[in-house]
Order: sequence, then C-alpha cells, then structure tokens
Amino acid sequence: MTWHVLFTEDGTPGWIGEAAREGSEPVEGLTVDFLATHRRTARGKWVVRAAPVAVEPTAEELAAVAEAAYQAALADRDEAVRAALAVEADPLFFRWQREEATRDDWLAAVAAVRARFPRPGRP
Repeated sequence: MTWHVLFTEDGTPGWIGEAAREGSEPVEGLTVDFLATHRRTARGKWVVRAAPVAVEPTAEELAAVAEAAYQAALADRDEAVRAALAVEADPLFFRWQREEATRDDWLAAVAAVRARFPRPGRP
C-alpha cells in the first residue's frame, strides 16, 4: 500500500495518511507501525527512533496537579452538601420560620449534613 507521509525536519513521520497532502511524499511498502517507530535520515536510510526520555514533572507541575485535584474534590463536596441541605435542612428551616420546628432542630440538621461531608484536606 502507498502511504503519504509528511516528514519533520529530523526525518520523523509527522503525518501519515492514505491521501496526498501538501508537502507529503508517497512511501510504498511500509506499514504504519514501521513508520511510527522509524525515521528517515538525510541520506534516505530508515533508522529506529530512540525511545522518548521520560521527563519527571517539576515541583510546580506536581503542585498544580495536587491543587486541581483538591479543587475538584472541594467542588464535589460542596455539591453534595448543597443537595443534602436542600433535602434535609431546608425543610426544617421553613418549618422553623412557620414556628413548627425549633431553630435548634434546623441547626442540628445542618451540622449533621456538614459532619457527613467534611472538607477535603489541602495537599
């Protein structure tokens, strides 16, 4: 099969497709797997590409990931608290306003909900 390949400056196939594209070159007899693991030298010889070097994340990147996870956990907790308060405490608040329940009943319901959904710890 003929593949159309757009090469990067170092000879790595940057784009592989069945149809021609501006700047692409036809390549016959090679598989996509071969093209994905090899690069072409300036003299036209195919060589195996070096495995990518794993880069350790920086302290700033790790902190950003931890902060994002904290913010997501906090948002999930806040949504759960709002839903539980709407079901459990809000009716008691309105009953208290109509003098059908006590303020302490309402506050106890709020405290019970907040105790079930503690704030997540900071990273």
